[in-house]
Amino acid sequence: MAEFRTIVKHGYEEVALWCDQDVGIEAICAIHSTALGPAIGGTRWQPYADRDAAFADVLRLSEAMTLKSSAARLPFGGGKAVVIGDPAHKTEAQLRSYAEFVNEFEGRYLTTTDVGTTTEEIDQLSQWTPHIVGTSPTLGGSGDTSALTAVTVLNGIYATLDALDGDPDPAGKTIVVVGVGKVGSRVARSLAEDGARVLVADIRAIAAAALAVEIGANTISVDEAFVVPCDVLSPNALGGVFGEETTPALQCRAICGGANNQLVRDPDDAASIAERGILYAPDYVVNSGGVISVAQDVAGWSYARAVEHAEGVFETTRQIFELADRREITTAEAAREFALSQIPTPAS
Repeated sequence: MAEFRTIVKHGYEEVALWCDQDVGIEAICAIHSTALGPAIGGTRWQPYADRDAAFADVLRLSEAMTLKSSAARLPFGGGKAVVIGDPAHKTEAQLRSYAEFVNEFEGRYLTTTDVGTTTEEIDQLSQWTPHIVGTSPTLGGSGDTSALTAVTVLNGIYATLDALDGDPDPAGKTIVVVGVGKVGSRVARSLAEDGARVLVADIRAIAAAALAVEIGANTISVDEAFVVPCDVLSPNALGGVFGEETTPALQCRAICGGANNQLVRDPDDAASIAERGILYAPDYVVNSGGVISVAQDVAGWSYARAVEHAEGVFETTRQIFELADRREITTAEAAREFALSQIPTPAS
């Protein structure tokens, strides 16, 4: 029998735990804010070390979704769900049970893909819950969100180059792309077409080598990627890559990529990066293409309108850089201030 239990967490609208021992599933959902609209956030399915690690992740990710939606000027709030388990061994019974969990929120939380979940599984979930976005186009959804995420990352890179040199053109610039999955490969391919000198790195060395051959790039190891001199370092895999151990060795002029939660300790690591004279484009601003993509499902946008909205990340990133300069604060602090300014405060 499944158990739904709400856990009070200061600063969050609701945090709930779902345990269904009959099918062997344990999940946590955090709704950070619905001030702008229903909370949107993917379902992350991975083998966390313990429940505390899962809680820490879901709280951090759900707040980031609030900021991401707000910074992208979308009518959504922020939420996230995590399932503790091996994504390679999930069962239909577990998916059905998880759909029951999503239904408990009665539309206040809408979910889609994330690490460890696929569009095919989201399609399955849509059989048992209507609170799903990002289903495949055959079911009327927006499908794979990587295309628009690449658009927002690229526009973040263009704005970053403009801030560095007064020119958004990547031609002749050295750009290191770490992670050559669906987003990173699109980013690397586009930059190479625009004349940038692209270096690619991935723990899957064969995938990196294949992409490098295709686009005329060079490969380096993941460790090298964080110490090689370059104009822009673009992390597009998992987050938590900039901290006390890595930041002192950085040789890049700027950081701009699609990975979530790139800073180990925000705001401390943002300050350390700034002290090194490195320009940091906040991740949730430049990787907002995924949530913009699902706006097609919820708001009924056309793909063309979604692309136009995604390209607006250039101007948003530029404004955040200017705010940081004007206020003499880090770009991470400026991004948070910018995002929070878009959220209405409750009436007293």
